[in-house]
Amino acid sequence: MIRLLAVPLISAFIGYLTNVVAIKMLFHPREPVRILGVEFQGLLPRRQEEIAAKIGEVVERELLSVDDLVDHFSGPEMQDKMVKIVAEKVRTRLEEAMPRLVPHNLTRVLADMVEGILLRESPALVSQVIESAGQQLNAEFRVSEIVKTRILAFDVLQMEDLVKEVASKELRRIEILGGVLGFLIGMIQVAIIRFFP
Repeated sequence: MIRLLAVPLISAFIGYLTNVVAIKMLFHPREPVRILGVEFQGLLPRRQEEIAAKIGEVVERELLSVDDLVDHFSGPEMQDKMVKIVAEKVRTRLEEAMPRLVPHNLTRVLADMVEGILLRESPALVSQVIESAGQQLNAEFRVSEIVKTRILAFDVLQMEDLVKEVASKELRRIEILGGVLGFLIGMIQVAIIRFFP
């Protein structure tokens, strides 16, 4: 009986240990190691550049593209905010630039006039600037490259910490699942031994 119970327990231990080692091999060894002529290196350290490129592509394709950014800035609310900011800045600069000899009331009237013109004329101009900037950004700017560069700037240890921070519970469950599956396989082996001696 003890021998039969030992089979699922040993199988559970082997399943658990196998998954623990597999998860460790995602990150370790950080530097390539040769064993019997075969080179070993953790998945993340070995494929960091490919992973970074793929994540960048997915982010640009599925989450955030230059067109998405341009669309966000093209909305009427955002354009109104930009026009108001520009008008305020111009008004402030005009008031600061006026010589002290000019009466304050005249300065205020001029600033009001310029601000009014800007508020009327700027929406069309802002639209054109956003459209032009969008075309320029699409030609020169790649979200995927920025994401890739940022990920490649991570040290492998930082990558490991990031993955563990995001998925530590799931990684732990995978380890436990290895033990559970090992135990079930052991039980099947015991059943086969018992019923088909």
